[in-house]
Amino acid sequence: MTAGGPLRPFLGILLIIGCLAVGCTRPPPSAVPMGAPPRGELTFQEAALGQALQAFYGAPYKTGGADPSGVDCSGLVQAVFQRAGINLPRTVAQQFNAGRPVGLGQLRFGDVVFFNRFCQTGKHSLFMAGLLPPAYAAEVCHNGIYLGEGRFVHASPKGVFVSRLDAEVWRMSFIGARRYLPDF
Repeated sequence: MTAGGPLRPFLGILLIIGCLAVGCTRPPPSAVPMGAPPRGELTFQEAALGQALQAFYGAPYKTGGADPSGVDCSGLVQAVFQRAGINLPRTVAQQFNAGRPVGLGQLRFGDVVFFNRFCQTGKHSLFMAGLLPPAYAAEVCHNGIYLGEGRFVHASPKGVFVSRLDAEVWRMSFIGARRYLPDF
């Protein structure tokens, strides 16, 4: 009799089912893995930015927070850039006004992406976007740091995690991007 005896075929089937189940799972669309900073040669500030982002990944949300024990969106941006030697203002609006404008097609690692109040309505549809008061549509209220390949890291009530810019809520609430790192 071989090892496993009569249970061997059953164990083999369980192993196959388990492997298939694990292979089919993926994080929800709003929780994209962070990944590494872009390839190639990084400047000192880009490397420091990448290290600081890793320290904050998964941190809990805390209104007014600016460290890995609890952070909000503008606190995350300010603290990460501060660790890279770049001082930014504290609020989202101040950060939006401080940087150099960058087009959506020119985004690179370290740029900061900004969003209007639509991302906070909880009702993410084209219909609801049309109902957003003009003052809300023009108001910058959320931001995150662009990682590349359509991904950005930000602090939300769920904590610090990575989302995709092409997700409906972010695509519809995108209001602009700013660059604080030196150009190459």
